[in-house]
Amino acid sequence: MENVRGWIRTALLVPIAAALVLHSLVFDFVCDDAYISFVYSRNLAEHGQLVFNLGDRVEGYTNFLWMFVLGLLMKVGIAPEVAARVLGTACGVATLYVIMKLGERLRGKPSLWDLVAPALLAGASGYACWCSGGLESQLFTFLVVLGMTTEASVPAGVALALAALTRPEGVLVAGVVGLWRTVVGRKLDLRFGLAFLAVWAPYFAWRWWYYGWLFPNTFYVKAGGTPPPGYSRDMLNQGLYYVWQWAWQSRAIFAVPLAALAVWRRRRWSLLAVALTVIYLGYAVSVGGDFMGLHRFILPLFVTTAVLAALGAEVLAAWLPAPVRPLLAALLVAGYALSERPVTQQALVPIADHGIDRPGYLKVYSDDRGLLGKALAPHLVPDDFSIVGGVGVQPYYGRMRAIDVFGLVSDDIAHNEPPTRARPGHQKWASNERILKYAPTFIFSCYDLHTQPENAHMPCDVGWFGQRGYEVVTLHVPGLRERGEYYTFLKRKDRTWP
Repeated sequence: MENVRGWIRTALLVPIAAALVLHSLVFDFVCDDAYISFVYSRNLAEHGQLVFNLGDRVEGYTNFLWMFVLGLLMKVGIAPEVAARVLGTACGVATLYVIMKLGERLRGKPSLWDLVAPALLAGASGYACWCSGGLESQLFTFLVVLGMTTEASVPAGVALALAALTRPEGVLVAGVVGLWRTVVGRKLDLRFGLAFLAVWAPYFAWRWWYYGWLFPNTFYVKAGGTPPPGYSRDMLNQGLYYVWQWAWQSRAIFAVPLAALAVWRRRRWSLLAVALTVIYLGYAVSVGGDFMGLHRFILPLFVTTAVLAALGAEVLAAWLPAPVRPLLAALLVAGYALSERPVTQQALVPIADHGIDRPGYLKVYSDDRGLLGKALAPHLVPDDFSIVGGVGVQPYYGRMRAIDVFGLVSDDIAHNEPPTRARPGHQKWASNERILKYAPTFIFSCYDLHTQPENAHMPCDVGWFGQRGYEVVTLHVPGLRERGEYYTFLKRKDRTWP
């Protein structure tokens, strides 16, 4: 009978997974940052170098495993724009299966209650959004959840080591899980630790040798240099706002009573979920959160919250008459899905909120820069070197040699420019003097998008650059949506332009 119940439950997971896929297609975008990894993947596939600019070893990514897999797929002709979306969605669905099996393991037998947490995730705007986006978020979340829910020491250690190869935060998760396993087992879990180190330590040694720095370049973008007065306070406020937005928009704040019930009755795993949630949120606050909306930076916490809510609801249902229990589960799932509908709708509006770009804006920005890169590509030659703002889509489609003013793919800017503003990933901006040190052919970081050919309003001192050999160029690019179809930027005067 239990086998039949298990098959029925697994069959019912299919429409839940389909609902998640349909929800994710509402967003259906690949953000600019994903294309940074795509450039690295392409250089790996075509030249065997894990670099943004050939010959220049700068670790401008924090998602090695994701970037490596996309590079392998490029080798066989699968474009990363497609592969990233398919893999992201597949990982999101795989996580639903893992947490369904977790419920069975905690209870000792299959039950339809195992479907509540997956159904909650299918309705969660942030979880569905980052099945899309092109980033490693769902792969990281899948590996984290796999490592948290696997009882055997070696597989758990390997899963979390792979998570650490996907995002640096995987090391933090492994530390929390390792401590929990030690406390629960009342002895140090050496097999877990050795399995983790067997995978992660060689990778860490290799990347330190290859790039020459202890941490990825993005760490120095956030931590290098002397910040201005009030910077730490602003970073803290930004981080607190980011976490509050997650608690409100994901409705996690309303799951607290259910989480308490889960800890009371399913203490062992629930305490791990609560501990990871609290520690991870503290980490998110300390780094200022993220500049992308719908909380991809803390995506694993959607899963811990959904599982805790489902476990708590099951405890609550046990106090009700048996015929009413399915109704409670249905009301929880339906009510949550309906409450998330306005969150999804608002996320599609292309604006920013407290420096956090909504997915609707991320899509418009990425789509426009794709058109710009494609329009520029026929006019660029291999010797050209560019300074850009967003260093993803435009360089990818334009096949540019470039660095960004934020320092993501520049050791020089990351280590030597001081931070100027408390926006994660955008704390630094290269000075004019540092930009000119590279004698760039094009300066795309000083640009304007506008509706008429003559009315550009450049955000930099055009006269200053003009005295140093640069001039304004305007390109008409049909289809741009953000502010107009005319694109004005700076070009070195000695570079001919059609």
